[in-house]
Amino acid sequence: MTTTSSNRAGRPASPETVDTRTSGGPEGRLYTASFAVVWDQVLEQVRTRGKWELVHHDEELGLITVRCRGFLSAGASLLTVWVSLDDNGLTRLDLRSVPETRRDMGSGERRIRELLGRLDRALGAGARVSP
Repeated sequence: MTTTSSNRAGRPASPETVDTRTSGGPEGRLYTASFAVVWDQVLEQVRTRGKWELVHHDEELGLITVRCRGFLSAGASLLTVWVSLDDNGLTRLDLRSVPETRRDMGSGERRIRELLGRLDRALGAGARVSP
């Protein structure tokens, strides 16, 4: 689903912004796998994707930023991934996709769902904690 928010530059974000931390957005993830294993797997998934460019990553902050280009230029977006530990020591993964163009035609949500699905498979059946 969509939400409207502001980005760091103070400009309103596109109404097509997709965020796992908001109600109605795709579901984030909790994993029993360690922070390091999830972090490395996210970076591996990003590196193996065509048209995905790693813009920034900071392991201390648990922050990864990726520029995703789609088949059409209308699908370009910035994907932000936060990897953190929750209060129980589980690894938490939250994602946000903000289109760089006027409309993303749902590509931000598809990218998030696809990346989460790939991570679920790569980390193994028992690694994901169901809500």
